Amino acid sequence: MIKISGTVWYSFFNALGYLVAAIIFYREAKRKQYSVEILLYIVFGALLGGLIGSRLGSALFVYRAYYAHHLSDLCVPHVGGKTLVGGLIGGYFGAIIAKKIMHFNRSTGDLFAPGLAIGIAIGRIGCFLNGCCYGTPTRLPWGIPIQGVSRHPTQLYESVFCFFLFIFLLRMRAKVRREGDLFLLFLFCYSFFRFWIEFLREDRVMTALNISLAQAIAAVIVFICGVHFFRQKGNTSCVQ
Repeated sequence: MIKISGTVWYSFFNALGYLVAAIIFYREAKRKQYSVEILLYIVFGALLGGLIGSRLGSALFVYRAYYAHHLSDLCVPHVGGKTLVGGLIGGYFGAIIAKKIMHFNRSTGDLFAPGLAIGIAIGRIGCFLNGCCYGTPTRLPWGIPIQGVSRHPTQLYESVFCFFLFIFLLRMRAKVRREGDLFLLFLFCYSFFRFWIEFLREDRVMTALNISLAQAIAAVIVFICGVHFFRQKGNTSCVQ
């Protein structure tokens, strides 16, 4: 019997997550009658930005000691890791830059939102099978043995949350008040969840505020999105 390594599963589910997210993105673009040709450039910018952001986030905050002496390994996919928060930030700016180059002013965030949610849900299964991004020790009956210790399966917590977030976003598509709000709703919900799940993560990168870097970024995003939705209160316009 052939034994498949955790790294292979990690790569498989990450690739599957990207594929499913791309399909959802394409369906949303067709539904809203966007120019597919222009969107291809924007998607490329988002993917490139996401890849760069995830690798830089890993190099600068997670594996600094290693990359300080092996900087060239940033270009080697199977070496080191990737950070989801860094990928989201990089993907956002990658899409913005691509839109500037293409002189495209229409919001595209709503097209990405459902796909991002289901993509993360699938990708975290790969993290679980690879044994990375695991949680702190627990005595709960659903704890998973990792490195000889029963731990919170934080990867599966996030996978389940993002699956339901995906369903929620699909139902909210016709209720958002203007273009871009669905993406901000995704950011708000995911960042709120990520802030709290970080307390159960074993691999947190801490800051001077005694919270993790991911928590600090998540808190800022929740605040910004919360202010946006508060200001939009009373606006009855709706995007179909």
